[in-house]
Amino acid sequence: MVRLFRLAGATLVFLSMSFPRGAASADDVTALAAFDAAWSRRAEGAAGGAAAQSAVAPVVAAGRNAVAANPGSLPARWRLMRSLYFQGEHATAGTAAKRDVFEEGKRLGEETLERIRSDAGASAGKDLSKATPVDLVPYVKGKPDVVPCFLWASVNWGKWALVFGKTAAARQGAAAKIRDYATAVVRLDPSFDEGGGYRVLGRLHHQTPSIPFITGWASRTEALKNLRLAVEIAPRNFVNRLYLAEAIWDYEKEKRPEAKRMLEALVVDTPSTGLPVEDARAQEDARALLAAWGKG
Repeated sequence: MVRLFRLAGATLVFLSMSFPRGAASADDVTALAAFDAAWSRRAEGAAGGAAAQSAVAPVVAAGRNAVAANPGSLPARWRLMRSLYFQGEHATAGTAAKRDVFEEGKRLGEETLERIRSDAGASAGKDLSKATPVDLVPYVKGKPDVVPCFLWASVNWGKWALVFGKTAAARQGAAAKIRDYATAVVRLDPSFDEGGGYRVLGRLHHQTPSIPFITGWASRTEALKNLRLAVEIAPRNFVNRLYLAEAIWDYEKEKRPEAKRMLEALVVDTPSTGLPVEDARAQEDARALLAAWGKG
């Protein structure tokens, strides 16, 4: 799935609210502060929706350093997953190179899930080693860093699936993984990241190929429902609007004029000062869709 999701910058106060094994030290705080500083500069030298590798590489390096400083730190882990998504989506060319970036992101997501299972199981006094993200919801409420971990794990899985091939990835269980992570985000915090969980779920239902006994649950009704919920939560979010318009065009032919108007409004809107690269890419994609629709 393309460019799924924005994340409002989390503050270092979350450090004291993470699982005990990831308790913050002075080194952790320093590493996270270095990451956040690098992240704030990620748009330097960007050309529209394409970021400059010279600005993005330090962000990823800072994320890796933060995880190395404290491997149990959930704030460090979701930051690195987010930076890998940004690197692969906005600063990497070529399928092979993108696969490498998103492979690292999804692997980090799965490792993080294992840590969350272990810590939640220890707190609950039960074996949660096989629990899905949805199963874990009752045990991780009040742990705010779990939500971005699940969201960015879903994003990296989604981007990996695109570059690997949607059908092949679905046969390997990618679609179900994305669904479970995003559903957990919705149940834990439906408004998080401007409706990020709904955005992922809606895009997943829209983009997932229907494969009997594997992805038969994918539904155009669910695609439209979840994307409308995302727009309801954050009506100015560029990606929410882009994805909903595309789904309407594909699934509700009688409403195609509405879909076109949505994208026409999007391409002349003013990007967020905090998301210049992300919003510019959404506008580029909207222009491309409008051009394609005009030929249809």
